[in-house]
Amino acid sequence: MVLELRNRTAGALSLRGCHGWKAVLVVAVLLVGVSVLSCTAAEPTPIPTATPKPVDPREELQRTVGRLLALQSVTFDLHHVVGSTNILPGVLMNRASGKAIVPGKFSVTVEGELLFPRSYLVIDMISVDGAAYMTNLINGEWEKVAPEALPIDLNNLGVTLADIVEEVQEPAVLGRDRLDGVDVHRIGGRITSEVLKELVPTAGTGFPVDLEMWIRQDTGMLMQALITGQVVLTDVEDSQRQLTLSDVDEPIKIEPPEL
Repeated sequence: MVLELRNRTAGALSLRGCHGWKAVLVVAVLLVGVSVLSCTAAEPTPIPTATPKPVDPREELQRTVGRLLALQSVTFDLHHVVGSTNILPGVLMNRASGKAIVPGKFSVTVEGELLFPRSYLVIDMISVDGAAYMTNLINGEWEKVAPEALPIDLNNLGVTLADIVEEVQEPAVLGRDRLDGVDVHRIGGRITSEVLKELVPTAGTGFPVDLEMWIRQDTGMLMQALITGQVVLTDVEDSQRQLTLSDVDEPIKIEPPEL
């Protein structure tokens, strides 16, 4: 009787032990499965990236020409990165900045140097519907002048820039970039200095000039241009001028000054 009880007890213990091992095995399998699923979830399926469509530089520049011809108003800044421009006898220009309503109105401030005596100089100019005004070099007061007396003519800035872009030779796409938070194409090419005569009236003839442009991908509008090389006879060979356009077609008011 005692022996039979012992055998039953041993069998029960053996059965419990067997069930315990099975439970442990099931838990282990479940943990492995969860681990595998976690690793799989941590590795998302890569999304294929679309290959950018190749840009034809000539077509892109023609789009830019059309956009410039439709220009209504703009704020501009033309400044020397290297060198300066002789715009009047004894006057060097380092920067010209202002705004234009196309066609017929512009306001510009020229910053530069008076060579004799050597001093910093600021000249303001306004052109409104054929009437021109400029501040006197000596006393800074406004004077009405003949339109051709202005050393800068931006009355039809859109056409001027469109003519320059249309003359670009051997255009090439230099890359894609971002400028002021906008996606742009960088396109480079060459022009000759006389092409810039409307933008830089004292431009000479026959000097090779490199032109790099930053053009909006969405609209084709020119945002920035870097002009490298001799443009004026008195320029240093590595002269660089940077033109920046902003506030395109935004409302602008330009009025004649009070004399």
